[in-house]
Amino acid sequence: MIRAAFVDVWIGSLALDRPALAGCYGMLSAEERAKAESFKLNRVRDRYAASRFYLRQTLADYLGCSAHGLRFTLGPYGKPSLACGSLFFNISHTGEMLSIAVTDVSEVGIDIEAVKPRANLTCLAQRCFSPAEYAHWQALPAAEHSASFYRLWTKKEAYVKAIGRGIGFGLENCEFDPAEHGQITALPPGCGDRDAWRIVELDVGVDHYAALAVANADFKLSIKSLPAPDGGLTA
Repeated sequence: MIRAAFVDVWIGSLALDRPALAGCYGMLSAEERAKAESFKLNRVRDRYAASRFYLRQTLADYLGCSAHGLRFTLGPYGKPSLACGSLFFNISHTGEMLSIAVTDVSEVGIDIEAVKPRANLTCLAQRCFSPAEYAHWQALPAAEHSASFYRLWTKKEAYVKAIGRGIGFGLENCEFDPAEHGQITALPPGCGDRDAWRIVELDVGVDHYAALAVANADFKLSIKSLPAPDGGLTA
């Protein structure tokens, strides 16, 4: 019997008080601390430190090891992974909201976006959607443009992050059914079978959209809340 894969999605806030942030900085590697210090804005620096803390602590609790001792490697296009290869993950944040996907599937991507007014929404859609996606989007009532844009955008981001390519791959190169819960309809040559992917729209609260891309049609999905920095993981 083939065992179904698991995918856990952890959601939490990066808005931490100073004592908690001090603990986050103490968990970072020398390289991570240097990167944190490279950010000019305090809030950006603190959010980076908190996100790395949460990632380390979350993965360490699965593996039963030291969070500080975890080592990461980068793929050919910069996608991070655990050096030990025991688990796979992807991370995304928007403002103060963080999402971490943890799985035993080797290809996973997650994206979370806060809905905000964009004067250039039409230009973004035209540049990042395929011709068919853009035509469908343009035909929608104006009141539906924002929701439809973010639903499709997060799916595309989740997929290109899963394959380790990021936005540089070209979001317009992967095409989706633009309807709610729509799946991949076309991929460029060399990207494999579109039916090998499952795309999940995640409910992450008001004014946010999120999506998960997993290269496995059979997995158990759980949504969990990240604890305070001084606590253990909770389901």
